[in-house]
Amino acid sequence: MPRRKTAAPRTPRVPQQARSRRTRERILEAAVACFEERGFDATTTAQIARRARLGVGTFYGYFQDKRSILLELLHGAIDGLADAVVKGLDPERWHGRRPREAVRELVDLVFHSANLRPGVQRIIWERYFKDPDFRAVAESIERPIRAALTRLVEELRAAGQAREVDVEAAAFVVHASVQWMAVRLLLGNAGVDLERATDAAADMVASYLFRPEPADG
Repeated sequence: MPRRKTAAPRTPRVPQQARSRRTRERILEAAVACFEERGFDATTTAQIARRARLGVGTFYGYFQDKRSILLELLHGAIDGLADAVVKGLDPERWHGRRPREAVRELVDLVFHSANLRPGVQRIIWERYFKDPDFRAVAESIERPIRAALTRLVEELRAAGQAREVDVEAAAFVVHASVQWMAVRLLLGNAGVDLERATDAAADMVASYLFRPEPADG
């Protein structure tokens, strides 16, 4: 009996036309809905395809599996935000500004930019502790933010505006604290409204990193 030929592995499709981009978005939206309703482990690619009103073969033309979808959602959620935060930490943007004002602007950006549903956010955090690829993505985005924060504090310390702190440790503490507060606010179990949390976080970070600002008048 002749041996059946093994099909060549599919290469995920990179959408070039509007229709393909819309199909990709349908798959992502369907996956988010399924993950929210069923959880990641209980969701199958067939369920995602059915929710998107597509054939399973079409699904595999765009994504390798449900895990690749979740990784894309992670990238989409934090890549743009990370770039904006790094730009906001450029020392040139802080010249002539009160540190607390600039800190609050960045905290506000982070707290208002969470764009994943709470259920998907929970799944991503769960994957962070289980899957090294998710940790690698998060850490690759965290590194430039901490480096930018370190550079900013060093420059402001040289200008007499920042406190004498362990700058690298401070960058870790500030990043981790603000990130976790943003997650708690997104999940909806923080017990405090967004504006009050933003003010309190800005006060905390500014008091920790910077010298007291001169009083007006």
